[in-house]
Amino acid sequence: MSRWSAGKKIYQMARRLKVQRGGFAALYFLDALGASYRHQASPENYFVLRFYELSDAERQTYLTSGRSASADRALNWSMTREKEEIMSHKHLFYQSFSDFVHRDFLYVPELPFMEFAAFLDAHDIFIVKPDRGIMGQGIKKLCTREVKEPKALYEECKAKKCLLEQVIVQHEALEQISTCVNSVRINAARDKRGNVRLIGACLKCGAPGTVADNFHSGGVAYPLNLETGVVTGPGRNNTEIKDYEYHSGSSVYMPGFAIPHWELVRACAIQAMEMIPELGYVGWDIAVTPKGAELIEGNCHWPGGNIIQLDKIGKYPLIKECLK
Repeated sequence: MSRWSAGKKIYQMARRLKVQRGGFAALYFLDALGASYRHQASPENYFVLRFYELSDAERQTYLTSGRSASADRALNWSMTREKEEIMSHKHLFYQSFSDFVHRDFLYVPELPFMEFAAFLDAHDIFIVKPDRGIMGQGIKKLCTREVKEPKALYEECKAKKCLLEQVIVQHEALEQISTCVNSVRINAARDKRGNVRLIGACLKCGAPGTVADNFHSGGVAYPLNLETGVVTGPGRNNTEIKDYEYHSGSSVYMPGFAIPHWELVRACAIQAMEMIPELGYVGWDIAVTPKGAELIEGNCHWPGGNIIQLDKIGKYPLIKECLK
């Protein structure tokens, strides 16, 4: 990103802060510029993590975008091209992590129309997802009976390199929050001795009417206690300075909410790290089903730092421990 583009993003963020919080955009701009230089903080770090409320010493403890990128380079340095392909292509990921992926899926470009049609016949509702999509973009939930021209959908999915997936049935406790699959994000790192350490966690809840729970697609993230799986405070999104104690779509009060099957969710993240020993730092998205944990994806080169620090505890010291 050029300095001009970076400066423009900081300015836009400063203007947004002025509108929502008051104060002077110029002061926010200068402070955010200083945070970018001193702490490698992006405009989104400054906004979501509320750097404008933190002292310099407190800012020093946060895992900012720049620090996360450095950790990625240091901890994932041994990833081979083959392993990179697995982590970046969903159909390869599902095949490699089949012990943790129990839902049916179909990578359309590799299969004939007959198998595509058979998948539709077997599922009343299904998910269409880009093989290399990010931030919840391009995900659609379709009803089979509403697909009037299956052949046309097949050709579209084939051209766009999409997968079809069986809809995950989430645990009823999470279904009451939002009918979108509300997944747990757990960031895990491997230290220099090869031990897996859990860095931070959150519960991602989808906005009303959305298919994905992604933070960049209107979702709200709630901080989780890594040991207990309990929501420790209000959630945040990346567009408003607001604390969400109640989920906006269901009015469920979130602080104190306990994730079902928490030990299985933790174990899923740890065991997934062991599937590829070269993995050094990953953000795992895990759905909670009536039976346990279902792995959704692993975010290898951009595991996301903001959403695992909404408990107001910076995670940079934990990452530095892994780098020793």
